[in-house]
Amino acid sequence: MNAQTEKAFWLVWSPTGVRPPKYRHATERSAVTEAERLAREHRGQLFVVLEATVARRVDDMQRTTFTRDSRDEIPF
Repeated sequence: MNAQTEKAFWLVWSPTGVRPPKYRHATERSAVTEAERLAREHRGQLFVVLEATVARRVDDMQRTTFTRDSRDEIPF
C-alpha cells in the first residue's frame, strides 16, 4: 500500500452556498479570517471551517491500447 503525505489544509464551506469550496488555506487562522469575512459579506449565512485530515482514492484503472496489423485483416 502506497502512503502519501501532504501538508494539512483548511476549507471554508457554507451549507447553503451555491459553490463548493476550492481554496485550500495553509493555516487554520487564514480559514477563520476568510469565514469571518464571508459571514460579514453574507449576513445570516453560516460559514464553517473544515480541516482535511484524511483522503482516500482508488486508482486501479488500467489502460489497454489495441493496434491494428494490416496482415490480420480478412482480404475481401
